Amino acid sequence: MIDPNIEPADSQLADLRARAAAPHAGAADCLVFGQALLQHAGRDKARQREALAALVRAYQLDPSCEPTLLHMIAQTAFIVRDWVLVDSATTLLLEQNSQDANALIWRAAAVQQRNDFDTAERLLREAVRVVPGNPVALHKLALCIKEQARFTEAEALLRQVLVLSPNNVHALFDLSELEIRTGRFAEGWAHYESRVAFADDLNSAQHALAAISAHWQGESLEGKTLIVYGEQGNGDCLWAVRFLPLLAERARREGGRVIFGHDGPLRHLFERMLPADLPLETSLETRPDFHCGLMSLPLRLGVFDATGWGVPYLSAEPARVQAWRERVHAHTASKLGNRNVGLVWNGNPEHIRDRRRSVPVEQLEALLSVPGVTWFALSPGRSETVVQWRAKGLDVVDLTHHFQSGFDDVAALLANLDLVVTIDSGPAHLAGALGVPTCLMIDHVSAWFWGDESRATAWYDSIELVRQPEIGAWAPVLAKVRERIEMMRGS
Repeated sequence: MIDPNIEPADSQLADLRARAAAPHAGAADCLVFGQALLQHAGRDKARQREALAALVRAYQLDPSCEPTLLHMIAQTAFIVRDWVLVDSATTLLLEQNSQDANALIWRAAAVQQRNDFDTAERLLREAVRVVPGNPVALHKLALCIKEQARFTEAEALLRQVLVLSPNNVHALFDLSELEIRTGRFAEGWAHYESRVAFADDLNSAQHALAAISAHWQGESLEGKTLIVYGEQGNGDCLWAVRFLPLLAERARREGGRVIFGHDGPLRHLFERMLPADLPLETSLETRPDFHCGLMSLPLRLGVFDATGWGVPYLSAEPARVQAWRERVHAHTASKLGNRNVGLVWNGNPEHIRDRRRSVPVEQLEALLSVPGVTWFALSPGRSETVVQWRAKGLDVVDLTHHFQSGFDDVAALLANLDLVVTIDSGPAHLAGALGVPTCLMIDHVSAWFWGDESRATAWYDSIELVRQPEIGAWAPVLAKVRERIEMMRGS
C-alpha cells in the first residue's frame, strides 16, 4: 500500500537509492541516483553529500559512463567543501585539458584552503586568460586577492566584474564589504542592500513580510507601521540592534509605529534594551505597511560615521548575573588573586570563514599557561578539549552546560569576567555590546566590522583588536594577548 504522506519525488529517490545500493548495481544506477539527488537536493548538504558519494561510486565502476561525470564530481565536491575530492577530481580534469576554466577555478578554491594563495592566484589568472572577460573568473580572482589583504586591487577587479555584469548582486555585495571596511559608509551601506536580492538566502520572515508589505526605502512613517526583522547571524543582529532606539525616535517624531520581529536565543537580551513604544513580536501578529531588515538600518537612518556608537547598549539580567557569580565563585574561591578570563577559540564549523578565524587548539596552550588565570570556555560542545587541557594541569573551566536560556546566560557569565579573549564570532559582539573588556583575535583579513589596521574599533569601546600579521599567523596574536593578560594581572 502506498503511503499518502510520501511525496512522489521521495518515493522515486527511495527506489533509485535501493537500485544503486544493490550488490549488482552498475555505474548507470549510481549515476542516475546521484543526478536525481542533486536535482532535488536544493540547499540540503546531506543530500548533496549523498549525491557526491553516488557519483564517485559511478566513476569508480566506469569512468566513461558519462562524459561530464568528473565535472559533476568536482562541482558538487566544491559545493559541499570536500576539498580533498576537489583536489583529486580537478587534477584529473586538468590532465585532460589544462585550459579547463571551471577546473582551474575549483582547484584554486581547494588550494586556498591550505593557505597557498600564490598557487591559487596563479590558477585563477590562468582561468581569466582562458576565458577573458568572464565575470565569474574575475570575481573569484578578486576574492582570492581580497583574502591576501590586497583590498585596493580586489576592489578594482570587482568593479571590472560589475562593468561586465552590472546586475551581479554577489559582486556588488563583496564590493560593499570593502567599502564599509574602509569607512565609506554611504556607498557601502547602499551597496550592502544587494543582499536582499539573494533569493535563495531569504529567511522565512522576509518571505512572509514581502508577501504582505512593501520593502521600506526610508519613506515617512507617518500613520504607518514598520516591522524590522532580524537577519543573518547572531553577530550581525547583536551589532545592528543598537540602531533600533534611533529608529523608534524617528517613528515617534513622524507619528508612525515600529515593531521588531525576532525570535531566538537573543530575544530577552534585546527586549531589555528596546524602548517601550517599540515592541518585539516573535510571530507575524501585526500586518505592517513596510518591512526592513535589521542590517538596513544604518543606511535608512543615515548612519555614515561610526563615531560615538561604541558605548555599551545591552545588559545582562541582574538576577542571572548573581546566579552566575555564585557559579564562578565556586570554581575560584580558593584561587585568591586569580583573574577570570573567558575564551572562545573556534566557532560554527559551517561558517564559511571558520577555518581562518578559528585558532588551532594545539597553539592555545601557550596562552592558557599564564599563571594566576582561571579560564572559562564560552562555546558549548567543546568539553572534550577542556578535559584534555585540564589533564595537562591547565586551569580551564567549562560551565556551558548551564546555558539554559540562550545568550542571556552567556551575558550573565561575561558580566562576571575580568576579560574575554575571543575569535570573531557572536560572543565577541555580545561582549562589546555589554561593555566587557575584550581581546578580539582576528585573522589577517577578518570581517568588515573590524576595519583594516587599527587596534580599536569605533563600534565597541571595550574591544581591543589583535590582528594576524600575515595569513595563518596565530603565534604573534597569542603572544600579544598573553602580554595583555600578564599586564592585567600586575595591575
